[in-house]
Amino acid sequence: MTTESHVSITPRGMSVQEAYRLFRDDSLLVNRRYQRKLVWAVAEKQLLVRSILDGYPIPLILLAERPEIHGAGKYEIIDGMQRLDAIFSFIEQKFDFEGMYFDLNQSARARQAASAGVFHPADALTMLPAEKCANILDYQLAVTIFPTHTEQQITEVFSRINSNGRQLSVQEKRQAGVLNPFSETVRSIASSLRGDVSEDVILLHDMPSISIDSARERHQYGVKAEDTLWIRHGILNVKQLREGDDEQMVADIAASILFGEPFAASKEAFDELYDIGNEKYRRLDRTLAAYGIRRLESEIQTTFSVLSEVIDGELTPPNGLRNLVRPGGSNPIRTPFYAIFMAFFELIVKQQKSPDDYTAIVSSLRNVGQRLKTGRHYISTEDRVSNIDAVTGLIQRHFVAKVPPVFGHGPGLALDFENSLRRSRIETSRYEFKQGLLRLDGRRQWDDAIVRRLAETICGIANVKPNVDGYLYLGVADKESDASRIRSVDGVEPVAVGPHYVVGVDREARKKKISLDNYVQRFVTHIAQAGLSEPLSSQMLSNVDTVEYKGFSVIRILIPGQNDLSYCNDAVFVRRGSSTERVDDVKQVVALGRQFVQK
Repeated sequence: MTTESHVSITPRGMSVQEAYRLFRDDSLLVNRRYQRKLVWAVAEKQLLVRSILDGYPIPLILLAERPEIHGAGKYEIIDGMQRLDAIFSFIEQKFDFEGMYFDLNQSARARQAASAGVFHPADALTMLPAEKCANILDYQLAVTIFPTHTEQQITEVFSRINSNGRQLSVQEKRQAGVLNPFSETVRSIASSLRGDVSEDVILLHDMPSISIDSARERHQYGVKAEDTLWIRHGILNVKQLREGDDEQMVADIAASILFGEPFAASKEAFDELYDIGNEKYRRLDRTLAAYGIRRLESEIQTTFSVLSEVIDGELTPPNGLRNLVRPGGSNPIRTPFYAIFMAFFELIVKQQKSPDDYTAIVSSLRNVGQRLKTGRHYISTEDRVSNIDAVTGLIQRHFVAKVPPVFGHGPGLALDFENSLRRSRIETSRYEFKQGLLRLDGRRQWDDAIVRRLAETICGIANVKPNVDGYLYLGVADKESDASRIRSVDGVEPVAVGPHYVVGVDREARKKKISLDNYVQRFVTHIAQAGLSEPLSSQMLSNVDTVEYKGFSVIRILIPGQNDLSYCNDAVFVRRGSSTERVDDVKQVVALGRQFVQK
């Protein structure tokens, strides 16, 4: 690092109380481009609490200060994220210590946050004595604030810190040690497949919502391991998922697609993909630039989405796919899954075909694991070609040409839809969900005012941030009361996904005795006349799709990021969280427009 020799890195003391204030003031940030997820078990967190109560020193907390990026007084956590999360989650009663919980009455900030509904206190009967709570709050953390100017500096420091210990797995070290288009693409795709998508830089207190929980440990994290395709079908185990083996599988698939042939997989070969001095790395970098990152992401995510739809519709967790392809086996099925995925990729992306008979496809894969060539530490390109050809031969007759093809439509968008539902918990301003276009009264008439409100919302989402996409979904209720009402009047059983309820718009088309296509066309016609400014209106209207999700049809409207301020009937609208507001103050309109000009 060029500035390392003259940067002050002297540690200072920071009380837990001061650190908690920074935490709750949204001043502690996590950069997912180099940081991993929360992975500590409760026992590890309790051990840290014991060390603090016993007055023992704990390792240094290293923060990076980048005021030109994040503003003054905000810090990226380079080292110590797990420790800080353990301390703050104990203060917020996420776990106990020897049967006792932190007493919120001993911390005004924690008590205030709980009263505001920021977190939910435990139903605790036994509290840690006031003196011990005070000792925790007064405990002095050793903190170094590292002033830096580039993300590459931070990444290098993070890599050095984690290069000699056992803190990171092999794949996590590969990802943490470099910052390049391939590693970024792998991280982005893997995050999408797991369901923990978010902005690159998020607040520390949002990390639990995108970290991995399991039925055994129950951390109250947002991503349940058993809900991911990797775990529910026995492709990986929970430990492997936590250690980033899913990212290695994504890197394997991505490299195979980019190189135009199955990747000859081994630890050494994967290392070469991340070694900037290696010719394989340079070739991959050139090929990715030519292929296109967005194209690669779309192709892998769509294939994964369709594959999920097929096997989830026919196989029962836990370990449904594993039990099918390797009956009686207990080991993860990485080799069979790779071959199945690449066969689907060949048929869906390259041949533009769609699965026609889910049951027949799944039946064709029974015991296929026994027919595939495997390697304990290495598998050649030739063997992988043979495996893919074998699977393709078994399933290809059950794929047909359809208009439109599944690629980019219907089930191909299901994964993207699920991720929108999850992302909306953190990035509320960029997402809007509506149950439909009909009133929920007994008459079920068209709601004439809703199109105007939706147009204003689209305008507000477009004005959230320059060049950042947003989404509007029709067919998703965001209130339990609406979901219950729909169950009653339309006779459908909503599918709960986080705080939302998927109810589809098919039910409304049936009520009006029109086809789904006519329903969509009616909406498009009305929204086109709702007064949205150009180019937003035309761009938005060309990005209307129907997502098929667990038997429901949901309308997805992509709201492309804009270069200029957008209007609706000559008025400006903005988003405040999940609400849309009109901006009438001229100075505010000018200030908002200036943000776009500056970009």
